[in-house]
Amino acid sequence: MKANTGKIIDVDLSRGAITIDELPEEYYTKYIGGSGLAAKIFWERGNFEAEPLSPEAMLIFMNGPFAGLKLSGVSRHSTAGRSPLTGGWGDSSCGGYFAPELRYAGYDGLVITGKSEKPSLLLIEDDKVKILDAAEYWGKGATDVNEALKERFGKAYRTLVIGPAGENLVKYSVILNEGHHATGRAGFGAIMGSKNLKAIVLKASKKTMTLADPEKAEALRKDLNPRIKEALASEVLHENGTAANLIGGMYAGDVPIRNWTSNFWEEAAEDLTGSTLTETYLTRRSSCAFCGIACKRVVEVKDGPWAVPEGPGPEYETIVSFGTLIGSIDLAATCKAGRVCNNLGIDTISAGGTIAWAMEAFEKGDLTLEDTGGIELKWGDMDTVINKVVPLIAAREGKLGELLAEGSAAAAKKIGKGADYTVHAKGLEAPMHDPRGGGHGLALTYAVGARGACHVADPMLFAEMGARYYPEIGFEYELEPMTDENKAEAAVTIIAIGGLENSSCFCQFADAEVTIPDWIELFNTVPGYGWDAEEMLRAGRRVFYLKRLINFRFGRTADDDTLTKRMLEPARDGEPEGIEINFEGMKARFYELTKMDPVKAIPVKEVLEEYGMGDEAGVVW
Repeated sequence: MKANTGKIIDVDLSRGAITIDELPEEYYTKYIGGSGLAAKIFWERGNFEAEPLSPEAMLIFMNGPFAGLKLSGVSRHSTAGRSPLTGGWGDSSCGGYFAPELRYAGYDGLVITGKSEKPSLLLIEDDKVKILDAAEYWGKGATDVNEALKERFGKAYRTLVIGPAGENLVKYSVILNEGHHATGRAGFGAIMGSKNLKAIVLKASKKTMTLADPEKAEALRKDLNPRIKEALASEVLHENGTAANLIGGMYAGDVPIRNWTSNFWEEAAEDLTGSTLTETYLTRRSSCAFCGIACKRVVEVKDGPWAVPEGPGPEYETIVSFGTLIGSIDLAATCKAGRVCNNLGIDTISAGGTIAWAMEAFEKGDLTLEDTGGIELKWGDMDTVINKVVPLIAAREGKLGELLAEGSAAAAKKIGKGADYTVHAKGLEAPMHDPRGGGHGLALTYAVGARGACHVADPMLFAEMGARYYPEIGFEYELEPMTDENKAEAAVTIIAIGGLENSSCFCQFADAEVTIPDWIELFNTVPGYGWDAEEMLRAGRRVFYLKRLINFRFGRTADDDTLTKRMLEPARDGEPEGIEINFEGMKARFYELTKMDPVKAIPVKEVLEEYGMGDEAGVVW
């Protein structure tokens, strides 16, 4: 086996037992790595009856096959398991520095079950893996603990840490690498918290990996790195970060405002866009390991109520979720909100979405002062949001903290009101891209995605922006955003590409410059999978199918492939005003093209057998 090591660390925290397992090579060639390989491990070993926060629940960290390669965009890993927020399959991608270090240490991933009797951390130093006491770190912020661990073990040690929100089992709590690269979605911080696992600390003594064809792989790497770095999109991201296109998104109707009740706010376009952040608060740029794009923002707000010292700045999702979504255009406040959420260990997308829902519920009278513990929830009131609401959520304190810590869908269900204006799919709050303006195909992929509403499970968002073409496989659609034309057809290829991206753990910003021949050569010269284009795309689609089979075993059917009423009602203003989404038509056509049963919403038995999934078919059919 090349690139991949074939080895994973298996940790049972209840017994304090640590073993090193070897995986069959077939797992990799069929499911790639990353979230696909994690899904295969979960399918084979997971307890489908276990609740997400029970000791029996499985928490998986998994590398892609390119981790450790000095190539822009591949220093990511996937975290996977049953989501505490949705109750279904969950996976989340995280950039930073953990993935290459894990590969250099000799492992492709970790599988963690059980629960420690007391707060613990997992220390990995090559072949030495230990469970250590972490009581001194419990209750402290993720950023603070990251710094303390660096002081204790050394700056070269890589960390994964949860904040108080994870300890308190907030359903959308996160895991942070180096204190700010986030495993942001689906609530995996709560799973770590439920296992009394505060941190994972990692150091490899050597920085090498074995490649299938070192000479060809090195030539391709040297070709791709400058091509990725010098691409126009990369230069824009480097200069102004992920919020660089916020102005364009605002005028297209892609940016959600006040809990998706509006699609246009002219002042917000200028006040919150990436160039404004660059001009006002940026001090320098940073990146994930080996990446030439360097889209990360480092900011400082020197004075005022939202002053923060130099440190990680907000990306697009935080700028919108703690900006227009909750009725604010205060950029300094979003910088502060992002920093607070990082330290507490909270997903800014789900937090912003849940708070926006609560603000509308309060405005409508569906939430009262009695429900909120006397706190008034008003649009744009960042003082209340940052200094009261977010800390209450992280601590699960009071009625409001307990309610909102569950997420918007569960909160609406608990009070028996407000479900019509929640914004989620399968219980996962939608990211800050409104498909009514950003592209109707995004509505389809939000709904059929295994983990719920997600813009990075596949590159449909980029395809509808005109930034994805794969002529080598006949994908040359010129997609108009606000129509259903060719969206289901495009999605058939898009889900396969998404399976490749998320299972190889390749950043969508970097791999935009990777052609189909490049992909094939990467897989064949780095891990040596021996694929042609057809088999490569089959692997991507196989990953998509397996995640859907897992969800089916959790009770998910076609009824769960849907969006909320608020997401599907015609926009009230802006470019997409009055335009309806033909959601059911796109969904039916997608099922038809992928040969998925219209009730079970999984591929028919014959398709699964064709994809080499006969054993899996025997379980669900």
